[in-house]
Amino acid sequence: MDRNLAAIDELLRRTEDIDSLMTTPILREIREELVRTSVFVSYAIGVLSLDLKILNRCWESTSGEVLDKLVSDMPEMLATGWVGGGWSLSPDASASVAAAAELANGDPIELLALHAELAASDLGDLDVISSLLIRVEAERLALNDRKMKMERRIRMIQKIVLERYSSGEVTVDDWLK
Repeated sequence: MDRNLAAIDELLRRTEDIDSLMTTPILREIREELVRTSVFVSYAIGVLSLDLKILNRCWESTSGEVLDKLVSDMPEMLATGWVGGGWSLSPDASASVAAAAELANGDPIELLALHAELAASDLGDLDVISSLLIRVEAERLALNDRKMKMERRIRMIQKIVLERYSSGEVTVDDWLK
């Protein structure tokens, strides 16, 4: 559900009105959903960032040398092109770990549909590369915007819950229940 733009937008819509009147269990539930989705979005941003590097290399190469150049440049692109990271702002890392495990198991996410299209494209065709460059960058920017919104909400929830711990309104025993 949280692996496509429509589901992410719905999550952001549902979590617009986070406030200190919400119960701590509800806030934790929302935080877990935001963190989990943020992992998928971060991963997609990382993949699309590498895709942009690949596309730019293809743009700079002649069609006959594209594949050879990509193969020889891949280690450097992987080392320098990954953008994402910081998958969780949550002190409750279990949501991040669970989502990362889903990704490691190869569970498909719709956020990578454009990546799949790139993988099946003729990267020797400048028109194809041009079109993909525009769409991949737009998708990466859109995902980055959503990720920033999720991170702001996660920080807001953390602040509210931390204030509750500080005031004694919530205790560690409440968390363990």
